[in-house]
Amino acid sequence: MDQLMSALADPERLKLYARIVLDELEPRDEDSPAVRKHLGRLVSTGLVERRPDGTLRADPSVFRRERPAEIHPAVPRRLTGFFARGRLTSIPVRAAVRHELLVHLTGTLFDTERTYTEGEVNDAFRTVHEDTSALRRYCVNDGLLVRERDGSSYRRAHA
Repeated sequence: MDQLMSALADPERLKLYARIVLDELEPRDEDSPAVRKHLGRLVSTGLVERRPDGTLRADPSVFRRERPAEIHPAVPRRLTGFFARGRLTSIPVRAAVRHELLVHLTGTLFDTERTYTEGEVNDAFRTVHEDTSALRRYCVNDGLLVRERDGSSYRRAHA
């Protein structure tokens, strides 16, 4: 659903979509580079389909499709706004909320009985967010991950 809304967020693309819905788009209008660009996005998101005869049709059923579950059930309710499609969309600014998130992440991504290399820590964090260095640094600063002085290994702190 987010992709659909994103595709319709552009005013020019929205106007083009409306013209297709109302069957007011002339075939010659499709030759414009701007129209082709916007049309490509509408087609790729499923908002518009090209029929075998070359005509365009807006597909209203795309809005009725069931929205996939976006959040893993194990994510604490207070943190669900920071996740989309199982990925962390942003790191909370407020320290208390960020700490709660980091507790959740370290609890789900790392075993207390194991030592991890920096690469393994990065790989684990990368499953939820691209800024692995920030997550790693926050976890060390909050005492959730213990880093060896030489930086060679990490382990989850005991609760």
